[in-house]
Amino acid sequence: MERRKRYKRPLSLIIIGSLFLLFPIWNYFSICIMSGYPYQRPLYVLGKMDPVVALLMILSLAVGVGLLLVKRWGWRLFFVFAALLLGYNVWAVFSLPDYWVNMLYLLYSALGLAAAVYFLRPDISTPFMKMYPRGWRFEKRIPVHQSVKINGKTFETRDLSTRGFYVDWPDCDVEVGDEVEVEIDGMLLKAGIVRLDGNGAGLAFRYQRAESRKTIRNLITAGA
Repeated sequence: MERRKRYKRPLSLIIIGSLFLLFPIWNYFSICIMSGYPYQRPLYVLGKMDPVVALLMILSLAVGVGLLLVKRWGWRLFFVFAALLLGYNVWAVFSLPDYWVNMLYLLYSALGLAAAVYFLRPDISTPFMKMYPRGWRFEKRIPVHQSVKINGKTFETRDLSTRGFYVDWPDCDVEVGDEVEVEIDGMLLKAGIVRLDGNGAGLAFRYQRAESRKTIRNLITAGA
């Protein structure tokens, strides 16, 4: 019997989820080194920690697990973690010694969280979290009829943006999360299946470069 296909997780999801799992370990040893605590006595070290820092370490583990298991609660917990981390760093800047060190931590945290959202958003919301019927979009799709090839089969887009498109594909033979090869206006691009319904499929481009985005913008302008 043919085995059921599994979700093919995007590399960005694997990397960022793993970093969230590693964050508490890195933080634990950093605290031990800076404070001179014995790292082989975790209960003692945790007892000396600020309760908010300990909570952040636990939340980070939960976020990492949630992202890697592609659970909706993992994505939501990520925003809880982000708000708590940034709030704590802002408090540390104005309440703890070493103003500039704490300011640097705040900057690193803000940049790191912003990068996580940027790299996760194209793939995580629709195929895995199903937050909205057609995904959590940051860019409007324009009704444009453009010929495309998906894994060698010819289709016509119903709408198009620089991040993805929708095609009529009644007998779709791929699954949500699968990666496919897309040929559009002579360009070969990678895309992920992010939505399937009774009529067709929604796809999100992956690993795009500035040149391909520019070409797609020109196609949208010409077809709109």
